[in-house]
Amino acid sequence: MKQTMKSCILEQPDTIRRVCQNAEKVCDSVYSIVGKGPFDKIYLIGSGTSLHTAIAAKYAFTKWFNAEVQVFTPFDFLYYYPHYRLDEKTLILGISQTARSIGTIHCLEKGREYGARTVMVTAEPDNPGGKSAEAILDTCTGEELVGAKTKGFTSTIAMLYLYAAGLAGKELDISLVPKWMEQSLRCTSEEIEDFAEEYKSAPSVTIIGGGTLTAAAKEGALKVLEGVRIPVEVYDVEEYMHGPYHCLEKWSYLIFLVNEGPGVERIKRMIQFAQEHSDHVTVIGYEGFEKEIEIKGRFISLPGGMDEILTPLFYIIPLQWLANDVTEKKGRHPEQSRYPEFHKMLGSKYMPKVNYYQG
Repeated sequence: MKQTMKSCILEQPDTIRRVCQNAEKVCDSVYSIVGKGPFDKIYLIGSGTSLHTAIAAKYAFTKWFNAEVQVFTPFDFLYYYPHYRLDEKTLILGISQTARSIGTIHCLEKGREYGARTVMVTAEPDNPGGKSAEAILDTCTGEELVGAKTKGFTSTIAMLYLYAAGLAGKELDISLVPKWMEQSLRCTSEEIEDFAEEYKSAPSVTIIGGGTLTAAAKEGALKVLEGVRIPVEVYDVEEYMHGPYHCLEKWSYLIFLVNEGPGVERIKRMIQFAQEHSDHVTVIGYEGFEKEIEIKGRFISLPGGMDEILTPLFYIIPLQWLANDVTEKKGRHPEQSRYPEFHKMLGSKYMPKVNYYQG
């Protein structure tokens, strides 16, 4: 059966189970090559979905290490980072699900040139990027032969979390994540028809979700951009309060992502204000949030009560599904790129043996 974006969305609980089963062996293989430090600098580099996994992982590395932790795009790292600062106490994690992102490959090569310890984080280690780093952190994603990645996002984050925990000597249990994903899929399935029908008419979308949910907000926006092809803006709640709120209209489409992090009271007040000025406010939040605040629009209830760094792993699901179904309602295949030869023309990626961007 041909793989679809929807099938990959639904596979995510089992994909995370596979990560859990293999993580210890995968991580140990990396530790045996690049060691466990201590590292003074930990840099995560990626583009697109891989960049968003890096943003999620940053919160785990920052939580468990005193090192300087930064996230870079390949462009910034290659052209603006002072490479003389790199040394053997620098750990560079280059993230490319397909190991075909040329900018990320060049970053790892640059890191090795200056003596940094380098790891390619990928689901396809046999592709060209597999040789660019000292070690490979296999995300155990399996094949994902569609352009708009979904299970690759969550499995990469999960493996990076477990790698970071092992590197720091911390215990991290993600065994319940597949169940939380399954619950999130059920809750989304109850809302998705009306949710997608409403957003089929959206001229643009604003997604508000900061802190540990920044990665989910940015990745959700990317899925909408890739498939629905309308403008999407992403803000954390504090940034939205400083200027962008002036654009609120009755026809504005806003999606708030709310977990049980420390900024929840700020988000509540922003939701209340938005509901007074827009007829299209959706809240994706934890169980019971709807009892803490009056929600006039759509509410999608997701599991709560866990460490907030784990929430991007399932908060992304409603946004992935929304992007898939709105794209289909517009008469397009979510798997099909608008420009299948783009990466070949721009030299941004090595092309796959089978060009699945054609859908």
